[in-house]
Amino acid sequence: MKKLFFFAAALFAAVSFSACSDDDKDDNKDASIVGTWQITREVGYEIVPGEGKFDKDITYPIDDVNDDYGFYYTYTFNEDGSGTYKSFNYYENNQLQEEWPLKYSISNNVLTIPQEYEYNGTFKIEQLTKTQLVLFEEIDDDGYKAAITYTFKKI
Repeated sequence: MKKLFFFAAALFAAVSFSACSDDDKDDNKDASIVGTWQITREVGYEIVPGEGKFDKDITYPIDDVNDDYGFYYTYTFNEDGSGTYKSFNYYENNQLQEEWPLKYSISNNVLTIPQEYEYNGTFKIEQLTKTQLVLFEEIDDDGYKAAITYTFKKI
């Protein structure tokens, strides 16, 4: 009888621990790009014709030494495929600097903002959770090349 009790207890313990799953994955199953996303980081490189390669590792807001202001930007994506790009001056009480409307679409994990809009591009969605969006952009256009990963937080 003791053996049966220990076997049952061991089986219960094994099932209890193995039955637990990573709940974080389930928490993000309903993650949506709809909302406002603020840039927090850019990492990658740009190759500019005649100037060479420039590595990027930027944490936002940027402190531009020449203009002495802090800069960051947001994208707002609405359910209907419309949205807004906004840039802000961090050191002047987050004063709005620019605002541009946009349209967007998502297909096969690719976010596309058409070229007819000021802040456009084609971005692979690397990660989308309820609080973080990571986009990757690769550009090869008339000698200009870039590979940049953008990280955003939902605000």
